[in-house]
Amino acid sequence: MKDGTRFDITSAADAKSVLDHFNHFHDGFIKRLTLVSQDEIGDDYSQSCNGIFDVEIEFAHYNYATGAQPLRPPKQRVWASFFNVQDLFCDLREGYQGNTINHLAIHLASRRRGGTTAPETCLALHLARNYYLEEFRRYELRQSPLFTFTHATFWEIVS
Repeated sequence: MKDGTRFDITSAADAKSVLDHFNHFHDGFIKRLTLVSQDEIGDDYSQSCNGIFDVEIEFAHYNYATGAQPLRPPKQRVWASFFNVQDLFCDLREGYQGNTINHLAIHLASRRRGGTTAPETCLALHLARNYYLEEFRRYELRQSPLFTFTHATFWEIVS
């Protein structure tokens, strides 16, 4: 269990409230990213592969408002655990201006339930960052999907 303030996300409304609290992680970055597969090998040596993961992200963040005093302490750490994760796509190519986050967003989505064809309502995590267009010598804001999930927990770590 983490120390600090806990925020649970089970709906788009929860997500909006939590992301507003953290200023959508503007000017933060991903410090650590951990993927844990739920696939297993059974006692009879059979494989149970459903493509479901749990994901933990540690964000390094300095939460502030424009022209105002910091909203949170500098060098803030926020841990986020995402559960029942599918549809993983993580684009961290060199074209992005470092790993600086412009905006983190969570949207309502739909997907196939892991290992089945049944539809499932879920949430989708999207990351907006600046991508350098070499041929035009300029940056372009791009929003990329990271994954879908059913629920998450964020911890605001007290230093």
